[in-house]
Amino acid sequence: MKQFKIQIPAHEIDDLNQRLSKTRWPGEMINEGWKKGVPADYLKKLVEYWQHSFDWKKQEALLNKYPQFITEIDGQNIHFLHVRSSDPNATPLMLIHGWPGSFADFVNVIEPLATPPSGKENGLSAFHLVIPSIPGFGFSTPVKEKGWNMFRIAAAFASLMEQLGYTKFAVQGGDMGAGIASIMSAVAANKLIGTHVNTDFYSVAGLGMFPSDTSFLSGEEKLRLERMKEYKRNGTAYLEIQSTRPQTIAYSLSDSPAGQLAWMVEKYKEWTDEDKELPEDAMGIDHILTNVSLYWFNTTGASSAEALYENMSMAFNWGSDSGSQDSSQWTPPKVPAAMTVFGKKADKSLFKKLLSITGEPDHYIFHEKGGHFPAMEVPELFVKDLREVFGQSGS
Repeated sequence: MKQFKIQIPAHEIDDLNQRLSKTRWPGEMINEGWKKGVPADYLKKLVEYWQHSFDWKKQEALLNKYPQFITEIDGQNIHFLHVRSSDPNATPLMLIHGWPGSFADFVNVIEPLATPPSGKENGLSAFHLVIPSIPGFGFSTPVKEKGWNMFRIAAAFASLMEQLGYTKFAVQGGDMGAGIASIMSAVAANKLIGTHVNTDFYSVAGLGMFPSDTSFLSGEEKLRLERMKEYKRNGTAYLEIQSTRPQTIAYSLSDSPAGQLAWMVEKYKEWTDEDKELPEDAMGIDHILTNVSLYWFNTTGASSAEALYENMSMAFNWGSDSGSQDSSQWTPPKVPAAMTVFGKKADKSLFKKLLSITGEPDHYIFHEKGGHFPAMEVPELFVKDLREVFGQSGS
């Protein structure tokens, strides 16, 4: 386990700026706003800001405030932040990002989670934080072999917590991180205090958990289900491409920073709080560009697409992937589970009915604010929820 510090060479920053200045823009298209993707006039403004106003070194220094390490688990480099609370009895908590995200998603919640609130002692509402980069994301590169799907990642992350000396811990995740956290409740059930995942309209719609028999739904719920199906048909092209042809999209993402930016910012626009006109209104332009820069400097547009390919190709066989015997004879031990659903589009009744198809959490929280990226969009609600769910050390 080695200490790590982010140090992007000056020549790579210069190369980025040169490429941005030489962006080859597409020919004129009929302007229909965001209907067909990212509007050119909007992206040109972002590229201009990225090239001339965004300060990578300032963001790099912000990320380097927190202790970072790289270790090798199962033959793979794993990068992670490890921030210990001032309270030695704080609850160990792993935070897992998704796509298009990174460990930097959590920068605004690190200090609030690690710092015990005034008057709170003995671990109440304070956390020791472990924030890993999923293999193929951030600095968990290069991915050296096939097979790094969510089952293998879940086992590796459980091993990481064990290496850090945490015999019992909690885990939180969103997007792909939610899948990893849920699988950890099986492969590391005896080590978990509990799990918390965040979701939203687009996450549930993208999963496509649509029942063939809708007789148990109300008329309004059926209308909302149709909206979900419409999004599934038209809004998941990115997933279809990355999960089936990652090698093809890899060239564009690795060669064009404007292309990488457009690929990510479309989802930042679509998945953030619907009351916010633009993604930077939801989470701040510098936070967006910090994430995009991490993808660019580490060429993880390609490897993150490969990670989605691995996950969409895997067989959901709990038994064989968990190291147990025949999966038909194996039931994961019960781990307390909580879920927060963000956004106005989240119909409480419909969500609960759809999620019950695969197993409901023990505890639901609903917020009308925020969206797919709550740690960036509504950090105060994100922190509040985790304190509510994992409020007492060992609970």
